[in-house]
Amino acid sequence: MKLFEMMVNHKINQIRPDELLSLARQHQISLTQKQAYDITALLAGKNINIFDIRQRQNVLGQITQVAGANTARAIETLFNNLTANL
Repeated sequence: MKLFEMMVNHKINQIRPDELLSLARQHQISLTQKQAYDITALLAGKNINIFDIRQRQNVLGQITQVAGANTARAIETLFNNLTANL
């Protein structure tokens, strides 16, 4: 795994609600504080590799359950933006 991938995955797996809200704002994604809290609680310590399509789809399914389909699609866009920099 490349250093950039490791750094992005580490950040995703350790992200705090306020950081996720800030990142969402930077990418023009509407996210409430509760959604940010629920999503970060879901991601915390799971060691998810968002560059792996299966793992990404699995976590997006979980995000859909806690934050709704629209938010999951927005987070998917965010993940795509983060992983497209390769």
